[in-house]
Amino acid sequence: MEVTINLPERVFVNLSALAKKSQRRLDEVIVERIEQEYVNDVETLAKQVSVCRDKEVLALAKLQMPARQQQRLSALLQKQGEKILSAREQQKLWELIDESRLATLKKAFALHEISRRGLHGQT
Repeated sequence: MEVTINLPERVFVNLSALAKKSQRRLDEVIVERIEQEYVNDVETLAKQVSVCRDKEVLALAKLQMPARQQQRLSALLQKQGEKILSAREQQKLWELIDESRLATLKKAFALHEISRRGLHGQT
């Protein structure tokens, strides 16, 4: 999949230097950094959910993004498909996408924990 992004000058310079030093392409370095960020989120969430009380795990399994945020996310995604978003809208879109991703991860880990603890009848 091909994606075009605009990087701040300092970020571009730092990533370019890292790519040159490691003798890799810039896109490989960027992908690696993004993947590392997701791995860190996953590991942190797995640990956090594993120490939650049963009641908290059950609540996390029902976690949903608030309706207002879901509507805003949908509207921004639709608008993005129709025209270019303003910088402010682009920032809000990324924030909402990240919130949605984290909520989905929390819910997934909660469901896994429910299965591990045998709490199926309590959902």
